[in-house]
Amino acid sequence: MRKEDRTVHWHAYAYTGGRWPKDSEARNLQAAVPPNTVSHWFRKPQQMRAGTFTDPGDAWAWLKKEVRAAPPRDVDGKLQYLRECVERGADAYAGYYSHGQLVVRCVLVCPRAGERCPDPPQ
Repeated sequence: MRKEDRTVHWHAYAYTGGRWPKDSEARNLQAAVPPNTVSHWFRKPQQMRAGTFTDPGDAWAWLKKEVRAAPPRDVDGKLQYLRECVERGADAYAGYYSHGQLVVRCVLVCPRAGERCPDPPQ
């Protein structure tokens, strides 16, 4: 692992679809659907990755904008929880239905044990 790969950062992922994927779809690392295991987002197709952030404020700003664009019922409660996750340097993961669509938005901490960084910060 290169030195810059060890710098704490967040990878943002986004998915919008009609339903939760079947287990077989979620296990397929080539399928552009949410995985069964959070760390497997790093192995999903590149088009699912919405960005890489080295600043927690930037990671939070992206997540807040995305959740507000397709809000869950308790948007304020959800955003408070997600902000607390980012502030403590943890994964912030939201999966919910909004207007009949499954919305999944997350920012995941990297590096993480057992996973290769999919997009090291520059």
